[in-house]
Amino acid sequence: MGASGTGIRPPLFERLAATAEDRGSADFDRQALADSVRGELLRLLNTRRGSRPLTTPASVLDYGIADWSALQAERSADRRQLSREIRDAILRFEPRLQPGEIELLSIEGQRQRLRVRLNGVLRGGERCWPVSFLIEDGADGFEVRHERLD
Repeated sequence: MGASGTGIRPPLFERLAATAEDRGSADFDRQALADSVRGELLRLLNTRRGSRPLTTPASVLDYGIADWSALQAERSADRRQLSREIRDAILRFEPRLQPGEIELLSIEGQRQRLRVRLNGVLRGGERCWPVSFLIEDGADGFEVRHERLD
């Protein structure tokens, strides 16, 4: 998992799923934290919920983002809507990532496909690092890649 002494604890599910060898290292390092957040973004952005939140405050029933398949990448209103969906989902369900700028880019010649650059701050314990994730519409939903900014 990573170097001990960083103060960054893996989420409970990852600790439970860890192998015996991984359990010997209690803390995440920065890369393991970014990989963990990337995995959560994959699950979060590839999960569809209803068009409106179901509960107040948000619960596990609200996990994911609304269906975006009918949105047009060329329409600014649709890009803003998807950007809000992504930001809201991250704020509700991924506290280790503070989203900053979310830039939605259309792919020339492919009106339904988008590329998203999500800049923000990765938080682990008392430490923070700038981070960027590249999110692309793939064959099976969104694909997420992490880019270090150091």
